[in-house]
Amino acid sequence: MTFSYAIFLNALAHGLRQNAPSSPGPATPEIWARALDSSLKSLGKYTPAQPGDRTLIDALHPFVQTLSKTGSIDEAAAAAQKGAQGTKGMKASLGRTVYVGGQGFQEVPDPGAHGLAELLLGLSEGLRK
Repeated sequence: MTFSYAIFLNALAHGLRQNAPSSPGPATPEIWARALDSSLKSLGKYTPAQPGDRTLIDALHPFVQTLSKTGSIDEAAAAAQKGAQGTKGMKASLGRTVYVGGQGFQEVPDPGAHGLAELLLGLSEGLRK
C-alpha cells in the first residue's frame, strides 16, 4: 500500500492547490475536506480497496467522510482510529495480510490502517497546541 500512499498524497497536493483560495491564506477544514475527498476518489481509480478489505482504506475513508461532515479534525482522527481498530479479526481480501497469511494477525489491526490512524491522531493533537 506504499504505492497507495504516494497516489493519495499526490492527489491531495493537487486537490489542495485546486481548492485553495486565490489569495494566500490558511487552508480551512472545508478546503481540506474537498481536497481529501477528491484524492480518495483518485485513489479509487488505482485500487479496488474499500472499507472492510483490511487495508489503510479502513482508516482513511472514515477520516475523509467525518471531516467532510463535521469539519472537525479531532472527530475525523477518532473515526480513523475506530476504523483501524475495526480491522482486528477482519479477514483480509486485499493488502499484505492476504500474501503473508499465517496466524496472529487477527489480534492486531491492519498495519497500514493503524499507521495512518496514528499519523492522523498526531496531526490532530499537533493542531490543538
